[in-house]
Amino acid sequence: MGELGARDRELFAETPNFETVLADLNTAIRVNETLGVDPEPVYKRYRSIQRALGRTIREVHVLRGEVSRRKLEAIRDVLTRYEWIFTTSYDLLIYWAMGCRGVWTPFVDGFHAKRGDRLMFETESDVVHEGKIPVYFLHGALHLVVGSSGATWKLRGQNDLQTILDQFGGPIAGDPQARPLLVTEGSAREKLRAIEGNAYLARGLRHLRETTLPVVVFGSRLGESDDHLIAALNEHPNRAVAVSMLPGTKRLLASSQSDIYGRLETETLLFFDATTHPLGDPRLRC
Repeated sequence: MGELGARDRELFAETPNFETVLADLNTAIRVNETLGVDPEPVYKRYRSIQRALGRTIREVHVLRGEVSRRKLEAIRDVLTRYEWIFTTSYDLLIYWAMGCRGVWTPFVDGFHAKRGDRLMFETESDVVHEGKIPVYFLHGALHLVVGSSGATWKLRGQNDLQTILDQFGGPIAGDPQARPLLVTEGSAREKLRAIEGNAYLARGLRHLRETTLPVVVFGSRLGESDDHLIAALNEHPNRAVAVSMLPGTKRLLASSQSDIYGRLETETLLFFDATTHPLGDPRLRC
């Protein structure tokens, strides 16, 4: 993460996960306030890390104007073929594709206008009606925010001059301790701890565990840092799982497939060339 000061970097000695660090700082701020201790030094670290994260993400993420409507509509059309969608990608491409036609139907994400114009996550909105396609961002996403109270909501583009990407990592009006909801790189144990500590993320992982439908895994290596996803898929070994693989040497493919075979307990496990999937079409590249 670029532009972090030396004191900021010290906070990442035990974990590379910025969400964990910001959450810990948020707790420290509340404790200081409760005990009458000046929280400003902790606020300073909090704001510094948040700003650095925002700058880094904005520098590397593709801009909305660089992705054609045709590409977003193509992605959207592919997504509508599935009954449930679980994604570990926290970029904005899927979110942009879902709403690129000005309507969200048939997609639903559990967020509803509840407090002013904020679209809040509601734990009670767990029923998926017929004809709807639920979408779960298992590791959070750039458009999701968790407030100091633990409530989760999603950002909206304010106008043509302030997009969701522009707002990412910046201060949230009315809640200076609000932070982006992202589960970044780290061990599977760290990721699971972050997921279980947030109602929105925990719900998504719970549904992945519970669904018995066949699963297509696209664009994920299912490496060791994804053991929490492997464990969720292993809840129902009788459901078929198809895993995409990028073209490579026979030795490399055999090694990757052997690793997944050894950890995924499904009775029907298939592998396919990622470039044969509609989302692997080279014309969709930005």
